[in-house]
Amino acid sequence: MKYHRRFQWLAIPFVTVYDHIKYDYHVIGRENIPEGGCVVVANHSQWADPTMVATALGNKHDFAAMAKKELFDIKGLSPLITALGAFPVDRSRADINAIKLALKAVRDGRKLLIFPEGTTKHKEGDEAKEGAARIALKTGAPILPIYIPENKKFRSKVRVIIGEPFVPEPTRSKEGYRELADEIMRRIYALKETD
Repeated sequence: MKYHRRFQWLAIPFVTVYDHIKYDYHVIGRENIPEGGCVVVANHSQWADPTMVATALGNKHDFAAMAKKELFDIKGLSPLITALGAFPVDRSRADINAIKLALKAVRDGRKLLIFPEGTTKHKEGDEAKEGAARIALKTGAPILPIYIPENKKFRSKVRVIIGEPFVPEPTRSKEGYRELADEIMRRIYALKETD
């Protein structure tokens, strides 16, 4: 199975209802979502985070998501998340195929979701991966930071905050990529203070 925009369009309302039933869920800052392709970056603390971002973006926007390759080994889940726009990335190496798919998604005008922390097993302040920074710089696309509250529990207050998009200064240096990756995480966690 491959990505189907119509399936994504139909699925998002169901995911939205689920998020509203499970949590006291609200989205702040939808007006900040830019037109066209962009790199959507968010913090990642629980398995529900991808659905939270999908709900926050709504079904007006085509989106794609980089997801750890292990998810595609789960029977029944792989075709579902592929149809919704996810594609696998091998986090243990530079995955050239995943990078090509990511670049294509952004250049095709889709919103590309990346969790720069790479996993839910981290602490605030841990070093982020540079993939989102590199993709934004290669495409010239804006970066859209999103903060998702951590420690979500049934019926807890969840305010997903969409920050203002920004276009990074061009760079091709290793230090520049590292600085942008750190800046991305600073901008994400700065939104926590506005909750």
